[in-house]
Amino acid sequence: MSRSFFPKAACAVLVVWLISAPGASADCRLHRGDRVALYSTTDDPSVLIWDSRARLRAYNAASFDEAQAMLPHAVLVSPGTRAIVVSCVAGYVQSPISAQADDAVGVVIVSGPQRGITRWVLGSDVRWLQGATH
Repeated sequence: MSRSFFPKAACAVLVVWLISAPGASADCRLHRGDRVALYSTTDDPSVLIWDSRARLRAYNAASFDEAQAMLPHAVLVSPGTRAIVVSCVAGYVQSPISAQADDAVGVVIVSGPQRGITRWVLGSDVRWLQGATH
């Protein structure tokens, strides 16, 4: 094996890793670096943020009892909490009460008591801040 094989192999591995690294999907309306605010519905504007994208998905598909059992894996944040998008998976969350799948959005919280934590949130609970720069 030639000595030039190893740098080429390392470069190929790096390219594959960069392509497969989770980032913002082209199908998502939100993209890495977007500055956002978190708001749920007008009836209950606080937002649950989840420790994993899989739990976010499972919670939204669960029965009431199952959903209650998952709550220790979520943090409730105040409406208007600011965050920065780090990842988005289009159509990842399906709810039995909605015909359309929702996006799973990975965010870093940048305001409030949870500042600095990274969590997952429903795309429908994320509001893009107009005029915010990346």
